[in-house]
Amino acid sequence: MLFRSSPGRVLFLILLLRLAAFAQTPETVVATVDGRDITLQQVDEAVSTAVLPLQQQLYAIRKVALDNLITARVLEVEARARGVPVAELRQRLTSGEINVTRAQVEEAYVQNALFFASMSPDEARERLRLDLENQARMKNYRAGLEALRKKWTVKVNLAPPVAAGSELDDRLSPAKGAVKPRVTIVEFSDFECPFCRQVQDTLKQMLERYPDDVRLVFKHLPSEAHRNSFLAARAAYCAGEQDRFWQFHDALFGARNLSAESLNELATGLGLGREKFVECLGAEASRTAVVKDLETAQRYRVDGTPSFVINGKLVKGALSFADFQALIERELAVGRKTSSTN
Repeated sequence: MLFRSSPGRVLFLILLLRLAAFAQTPETVVATVDGRDITLQQVDEAVSTAVLPLQQQLYAIRKVALDNLITARVLEVEARARGVPVAELRQRLTSGEINVTRAQVEEAYVQNALFFASMSPDEARERLRLDLENQARMKNYRAGLEALRKKWTVKVNLAPPVAAGSELDDRLSPAKGAVKPRVTIVEFSDFECPFCRQVQDTLKQMLERYPDDVRLVFKHLPSEAHRNSFLAARAAYCAGEQDRFWQFHDALFGARNLSAESLNELATGLGLGREKFVECLGAEASRTAVVKDLETAQRYRVDGTPSFVINGKLVKGALSFADFQALIERELAVGRKTSSTN
């Protein structure tokens, strides 16, 4: 971590970025050595791993502020259309059927009994009932707000920061899809992560939908919280050494457990050379390959799985196909616009 967060530092960062961008473009020549130019883009790429975390922090702050402004604007427009104050509209959005059952309260009480040790059981249950009702009201509010955002056609153009650096697609990591892609998606994944498993069908659907435009690159990000994930990542690398990475990848996500014995069974089932596989699994090369991906993730502040870098833009979470499609179409549109202006 380079600095600790503070409001003053964030304001300074915003000012610094604005001043740095003033009257300069990526093509701006900032130095010349023996007649050869050095551009601002080259400088930015050289310091990308240091600057990107700050850009991501600034983006996160801006995104929260933007979401709040959008919510306020949507509520103002809808309140005006209904002829009611915004406060009344907020109250209406929280209304709706609230049905908290005794069984739900009892389940919550059993799960949280230790936290209510100083209360009587009746008092604890009543507090839990009120909490569950408030959660239901907030769920109604969020659903109503989401409907309003669709009704008033909200379009967001705030782009996440771009992660420069060829190491994200070094042509050494496992990849599939388009040979000459217009959109490159770098996936950081963990074979014991349930959300990573969940998104696999979506990724396959996405590659089928855009066979000539999208390339998927896989990078390992095993979690310390998952006992077998690092070993599974090494095993996947070893399967790749026998040209079976993607088959082994699918088998890992489909397996019930990833113990050493299970990994050997998967390798045998895919017809891998057992002796070569076992030797690779214990070799330094497989460990180094996984550690390299972990270091790459750390440099670019990728700290959770699944995470995706889509044409340099970091996106986190198990996205739906609609989410992927929207991001891909946006990148394709940018590419078409750039081509038309050249």
